[in-house]
Amino acid sequence: MKLERTLFKISISETIILSIFMLTVLNGVIFLFLLATGSPRFLLYDTAWILQIVFPIVYAVFQSLINRNGVLKLTYYQDLIKLTKQIESLLFNKGYIVIDSKTVYIKYVKKTKLGKFLNQFFKENINVQVTENGVSIFAKKNVLDSIFMKLKYVKTNG
Repeated sequence: MKLERTLFKISISETIILSIFMLTVLNGVIFLFLLATGSPRFLLYDTAWILQIVFPIVYAVFQSLINRNGVLKLTYYQDLIKLTKQIESLLFNKGYIVIDSKTVYIKYVKKTKLGKFLNQFFKENINVQVTENGVSIFAKKNVLDSIFMKLKYVKTNG
């Protein structure tokens, strides 16, 4: 079986959504902490703008650079049914379920409600496209690397 991974360009919209999410969560927690201590204000202390504003933006940019969208193409396989079952098993073990299954296109999302909510910000859906030439898995780099390593190095029984 031949495995080929290709990464796409960084998504500006995902970076903006992630930085807004990080800004909201971090500053919300700090504001609630300050509210509980009896001194509600925006900044924790005078130089906190680095922690409260710059860090979430820089974190979102680096996260988007590292964990980009990509595609893993599988070709020259022996048994398509066995390969799709193996991919489905790997994704199930990672906490994904099938929500849309057609003959050519299969869509996976997180199982839990929290996972589905966070997926709106992190965009970690997995799409599998099965054609006569091969199988293409569209996902984030971290998921693609995990699938790549399991398919390449883990021997299956049968």
